Amino acid sequence: MEFKLKTGEKIYFEDQGEGVPILFLTGFGGNTEIWSGQVNYFVQRGYRVIRLDYLNHGRSDRVEYDLKIEDLADEVLQLVDYLKLKQPIGIGNSMGTAVLLNILNIRGWDFVTKAIFVDQSPKMINDGDWHFGFKNLSMTNFDEVMSEPIVRPAYKKIDEFVFKNSKSIDQAYPFSQPKNRSLVKGHALKDWRFVIEAADRPVLFILGEKSPFFNFKEGTVLKKLNSNVEVDVMKDVGHIPMAENPAEFNKLVLRFL
Repeated sequence: MEFKLKTGEKIYFEDQGEGVPILFLTGFGGNTEIWSGQVNYFVQRGYRVIRLDYLNHGRSDRVEYDLKIEDLADEVLQLVDYLKLKQPIGIGNSMGTAVLLNILNIRGWDFVTKAIFVDQSPKMINDGDWHFGFKNLSMTNFDEVMSEPIVRPAYKKIDEFVFKNSKSIDQAYPFSQPKNRSLVKGHALKDWRFVIEAADRPVLFILGEKSPFFNFKEGTVLKKLNSNVEVDVMKDVGHIPMAENPAEFNKLVLRFL
């Protein structure tokens, strides 16, 4: 389905099932089908599943101007208001976590009933006080590291069903990392720890044991941000656990819900 934004561009979205809404937000360069291993599972258990492609992603329109995380958050909020979603469960993977945190900063924690952040740190840059950042990223090497292509996020082969669905969209609607480099750089400069610190409802971080981007052992600092935070580590998966092991991911999420 297509939704027309206030600016005139159209974004693609899927809205399936009935019941408590779950809003799934993808990462940089991803598309709706990366969550295809979750759709039937949660629909069959009485949830309403909403997925979307941001501008420049998947089946949504391409724009010539540089996008920012704030733009993506606004797209999501426009769709949420159009669908009249009330207190969805928010689940974001990678950059999708930053989009969700931006939304929570705008609307407050009343926006969601619960939030799940998948293999993403609220602060990408490492420094003397924070070591759960992206790879070895620091302000000193920022331009060098963030100019590198983002490749091989998964640790093991993606579930066949998910891979087939997601790959078909990637091939039909190619995503350009170079043209969206400013988006991921802007994402990397954000520090959303203050949003986590303000959480007054359950928060779950799901980390990949074999993530190429984040060291799960440093993820223990997340619990120190807020007593409402839980942290689970999925074994033998990388940066996209929901696609690498959908069955285990789904059970983990359902147990939290």
